[in-house]
Amino acid sequence: MPVRTIIRKRIGQPVILRLRREQFGFSLYLATVSVLGWVTLLWFTLQTAFEPQILFALLFWCALAVVTEFLPVPLPQGGYVTLGFPIIFAATLLFGPVVGSWVAVSGAVLGVGWSRRLRPYQIIFNGGQLSLTVMGSAFAFYFSGGRFLALHQQTGVPVLPVAYAVITYFLANSFAVSAALGLQRHTSPWSMWLANFKGASPNYLAQAPLAILMALIYHLIGWWAVLFSLMPIYVGYNVFRLYSDIRQKHLSIIRALAAAIEMRDPYTEAHSQRMADYAVATARGLRISIEEIENIRYAAILHDIGKIGISDRILRKPGPLTATEYRVIQQHSRIGAEILEEVEALKNISEVLYHHHERYDGKGYPDGIKGDSIPIGARIICVIDAYDAMTSQRPYRLALGHERAIEELRRGANTQFDPGVVDAFIRAVERDRRSARKTA
Repeated sequence: MPVRTIIRKRIGQPVILRLRREQFGFSLYLATVSVLGWVTLLWFTLQTAFEPQILFALLFWCALAVVTEFLPVPLPQGGYVTLGFPIIFAATLLFGPVVGSWVAVSGAVLGVGWSRRLRPYQIIFNGGQLSLTVMGSAFAFYFSGGRFLALHQQTGVPVLPVAYAVITYFLANSFAVSAALGLQRHTSPWSMWLANFKGASPNYLAQAPLAILMALIYHLIGWWAVLFSLMPIYVGYNVFRLYSDIRQKHLSIIRALAAAIEMRDPYTEAHSQRMADYAVATARGLRISIEEIENIRYAAILHDIGKIGISDRILRKPGPLTATEYRVIQQHSRIGAEILEEVEALKNISEVLYHHHERYDGKGYPDGIKGDSIPIGARIICVIDAYDAMTSQRPYRLALGHERAIEELRRGANTQFDPGVVDAFIRAVERDRRSARKTA
């Protein structure tokens, strides 16, 4: 269950002061959130009197937060979630925003930061955004009529203030991280939020009762009794970890299918992985939604799966194909689409495979459709497939150099290729080549 998020280790390049010009917005955002979060936390901390019972509570809840933050689960589009929300929220319900914020920050710094070996500025950002998240959640609780249990000697928790606080926590936390990931990936924060957090709000609401129970147990019984309530948190961790593992296995199966096809054709080794990397980078440059980018990634990996129905005599032929053989090889897009139609999880990308040899001017196959009638994923794969074919060695011709291949793509824009896709692909591949030269 996604309950708290951090920025992934590969979030920056490689020091924040050296970020490229196109990442200026990303670094400015990290700096702004970090400064606001830490300054706000320090200011409120200086206004707070820490009595012995509050100091003990702070140490106790911080220790629990650090332990739970050692169990992060990766998100589909970068970042991680942990199961610290019930701990943080329980501490906030008991002692207010300052204690709750320090509990969250301790988990981010000592738990996630240490276990994931994050860079200093990543840890600072995580602490800052969590501080703002907890502060906002606590104020939503307080100003909607709620009172902190230990500070105001309450024995009950009103429902509506808790609901407002949970919703505030979820929205502030998820949008703060989605904005960072969106700026880093040059894509819409909203689409990033949909990809990572769509449907996650029920999980927050489902864990709110556990946080309330932990707070009441601490307040009415004692700290030792809270330890017995940690088992549901561990169960929740295992459930979400299982979901993440299933997704990774799903992707591994897709890659295995692509590898099986490539083994039949020695001249396309690692072709599918290159296609996937280029397809994702190009789709991001076109500001396509994250969910559709994932579908394009799978389609790029599997775009040649239909060749499983083509004779080895044709696939492995060392010279150019005859007209008859070419008509046979053209059937691979239809065969691939029919194969994926039978797989429920991959059915939505079958159309991309079916049309990935269409031309922008309508002279392609199998249906001869043109322009925007061709699915965007198919238009992307068409460009990348052509580039990879031109720059790969074949027994009957030499590979073209990068510059020559780019010239051919530009020449084919508006006829064979979508010009917008060509421009986005060239920007992506040039950016990748610049990064490779800098790290060489």
